[in-house]
Amino acid sequence: MNFTANRWIPLFVLTFTLLACGGDEGSTDTESSSTSLNYSGETKQASMTSENVNQLASAATSGSKQAVSSDTVPVVSQRPDSPVDQDQINQDLARLVGDILKRGPQLAGRGEAAARTEDLSNSYCNSGSVEVDFPDFSLEGEWRIVFTQCSRDTSYDNGNYSTVFHGTVEGTYRKVGIGYQLTLNYINFNVSISNPGGSYSDTFNMQMTCIAANSDGSDVTCEYYSDYQGYDNRTYRVTEVSVSGNESSGYLVSVRVYDPEHGYFHVTTEVPLTFDCATGRPSAGRIQIEAANGVTAVVEFISCTQYVVTFLGVAETYDWP
Repeated sequence: MNFTANRWIPLFVLTFTLLACGGDEGSTDTESSSTSLNYSGETKQASMTSENVNQLASAATSGSKQAVSSDTVPVVSQRPDSPVDQDQINQDLARLVGDILKRGPQLAGRGEAAARTEDLSNSYCNSGSVEVDFPDFSLEGEWRIVFTQCSRDTSYDNGNYSTVFHGTVEGTYRKVGIGYQLTLNYINFNVSISNPGGSYSDTFNMQMTCIAANSDGSDVTCEYYSDYQGYDNRTYRVTEVSVSGNESSGYLVSVRVYDPEHGYFHVTTEVPLTFDCATGRPSAGRIQIEAANGVTAVVEFISCTQYVVTFLGVAETYDWP
């Protein structure tokens, strides 16, 4: 997953959309960090058996959905009770954080001290607060954004909402050779939206690391992991996400999924996935799961209520709970 930025300043904004550029190129199959913000499950490679294959199939399905939801902006997990397209919520948060982070180098550009703490509540919140610790970006340092029930008026495709951000975003800026490394770390971050028609709330943890090979911000590579709640309400993790396609053509997904009980496995798409069920599950498509020792299973989605798992030559149909 690679992209190029002309300078490091806009990188903070571009990191939220980098994966849209990386879908066709795929991701590097490296061992991902098991350092956890929220996920506390197994981190070894999963062994697949006839006893756990259906559980892994469910995990693979929710992991594929998370990959699609995270591909544009890898922040918030998609849940079926969300009243609006999750990407719109993600993008609104990305714009907000990106706009806040740009203020640090803008201050330095005007000759003001970049290392400082600012209360930006009046600029960004109708109620609640947001406070920012900016480092001196000419040196190595840390920054922090603390949202405390920061309420904002937002508009999505199907109406106007009040969106409340609550939680902490931390980051570091560190020199690496002639380039640098940036991190984004969302810690127990909650996004709540509401209007007269209903409300929705989700809490997530996400970490992203970006390394620029050159001081001008060119040749940048970013990796992230995202923890989320699966269809069975357990906490999972996805890494190494690669997504291509769209709602019309279906999605081709490659992703590593961490199951809290069994460990990680890889998911690849054999037939594009179509996510058009009211529950957020796929109605069509086929994926392959690969676990330890190259053991594989195939999951085919035949309707919004059923799917077929083929393992060791035996096909079995399951109903979604």
